[in-house]
Amino acid sequence: MKYKIFGIWLLIQCYTWALSGQRDTITIGYGSYMGVTVNTSSNQLPGNPENTLKQAGFLPNENASARFLSNATLGFNLSDITALSDMGYEAWIDQQMNIPRGFTLLQKIRDYHQIVKDSTNTPTAGAGIRLWKYAWWQYLMTSPDALRQRVAWALSQLLVISEFSGFSNNAYALGTYYDVLLNHAFGNYKNLLTAVTYRPSMGVYLTYMNNPRSNPAINQFPDENYARELMQLFTIGTVMLNNDGTVMLDAAGLPLPAYDNEDIIEFSKIFTGLTWADRTQFNRSAANDTSYIADMVMWNSFHEPGVKNLLNGFQVPNRNPVDGNADIMDAIENLFQHSNTPPFVSRFLIQRLVTSNPSSAYIQRVANVFINNGQGVRGDLAAVIKAILLDPEASACENGNIPTYGMLREPFVRYVQIHKAFNASTLSGNFRNDMNNVYLHTGQRPLASPSVFNFYQQDYQPIGPIESAGLVAPEFQITDAQTIAGFINGLYRWIIDGDIADEYSLYSGEPSANYANQIASLNFMDEILVSDDDKLHILLDKLNLVLAQGRVSHNTLNIITNVVKQFPNNTTQEKTDRVKLSIYLMMSAPEYLINH
Repeated sequence: MKYKIFGIWLLIQCYTWALSGQRDTITIGYGSYMGVTVNTSSNQLPGNPENTLKQAGFLPNENASARFLSNATLGFNLSDITALSDMGYEAWIDQQMNIPRGFTLLQKIRDYHQIVKDSTNTPTAGAGIRLWKYAWWQYLMTSPDALRQRVAWALSQLLVISEFSGFSNNAYALGTYYDVLLNHAFGNYKNLLTAVTYRPSMGVYLTYMNNPRSNPAINQFPDENYARELMQLFTIGTVMLNNDGTVMLDAAGLPLPAYDNEDIIEFSKIFTGLTWADRTQFNRSAANDTSYIADMVMWNSFHEPGVKNLLNGFQVPNRNPVDGNADIMDAIENLFQHSNTPPFVSRFLIQRLVTSNPSSAYIQRVANVFINNGQGVRGDLAAVIKAILLDPEASACENGNIPTYGMLREPFVRYVQIHKAFNASTLSGNFRNDMNNVYLHTGQRPLASPSVFNFYQQDYQPIGPIESAGLVAPEFQITDAQTIAGFINGLYRWIIDGDIADEYSLYSGEPSANYANQIASLNFMDEILVSDDDKLHILLDKLNLVLAQGRVSHNTLNIITNVVKQFPNNTTQEKTDRVKLSIYLMMSAPEYLINH
């Protein structure tokens, strides 16, 4: 690592460990400073000299930068690594959080929709799901807010909706929902919950759109779906938690439940009376494609009146007149203030960004920031994300040697990484990608999970050593013979064949010439320069850094080297083929697949 603070003279006094069997060697730096006191020659210097040993006093080297970016972005290139190495983690986070959104997915979908209407001379043409996919991909490839995009991707797996629903392949349903995730990625979690609750796409997906008040005479009672998932998946989980994420047990040693069926019934009364903003009658379907744009509105005449008994003894009053919106805000506040919410949400976000099995101490540190961002604010996601990424457990060098640290790289993130690492571009600067091929190969693409439980569950345990050790590995739930072979076959298509995206027509009959300048290609020019036998180690070192954060072993690198050397390297095409093969083999390596 490069020094961030110069001119400091450190006087290091090492204590001797006397514990039986304890090593008598202490590693200085490397994130460790136990048993060490640090003094500086000047009291005028800013900061704490211990920061040098804790790594806070260093700028990251390139491997450390690549490792950080693998947690904080969906993909990056060598220039991003270099920039972070010069800037430092916290400055990079602050810069990223201050990047405004360049455009909304809603606006991009509207633009595409207008093209379809104009080109087909059909004012009533629908906004098919492909418009959403193209808008999402255009945002990914052209917007610099990489951290926001990574956080929104994580939130989309916590606050789940899916194209596999009653949306009728409506682009607006998905695009406007993802805009909420992007808009609130660095906002307050309570505000995010509120925005999600009023989204028509969530109302349709979890079936509380047009949810009526009780009418026992006709055996009519409120739908319980959203009430259940809001507690189980979005806020508190199923069992009581300590602030460090560990489970509270009763006298018999069994987990204490966080809620019961009566609680679900009471919460279900809250989410009644909501319907489409553009409808003049309750209990109607969407008027048109754009019905998904505006938030749902409350019809108090269809909202359940009376007292609602929520968690921890909180009681929603019997409001007269009925005020369904006030009831909803009370319910969200009740769950937002619940003691489970900080550790539950914190653990999930740590798992999605850094490691599948964070220590209880790591969870507690982040949960404490969720409770209080340092200024008395609860639920500040910007502070939570910063705490996750800057935590010593996220960046400590020694974690690289801990077998239980890290996580399996999500296959969709691996796919995105190809585009980012090798600067995918088009002649026009506009991109199209239906993402159908990557979904067929890996089972992942944005807002396409098979259920509200995401692509995989956060407590999934593969049978074998992971389960026996009491650990979890969520991403392995979609890792099987089909997706393993699928990813390898996908790599061949994306890298070797150069068919990296699914660029199709916006509407039936669109001439391919219309989007010939939106066909993406990868740039291997720098890599081709080091494809000769005597420079091959330079190429592989670069690929190891950008793709695998330097984690691919010397043994694996030697295997790749020996394979690549079997291929000719005379013409430009042969050099390009060598580079492509090197990337293909690197991204197939087990050390690459585990983000450590």
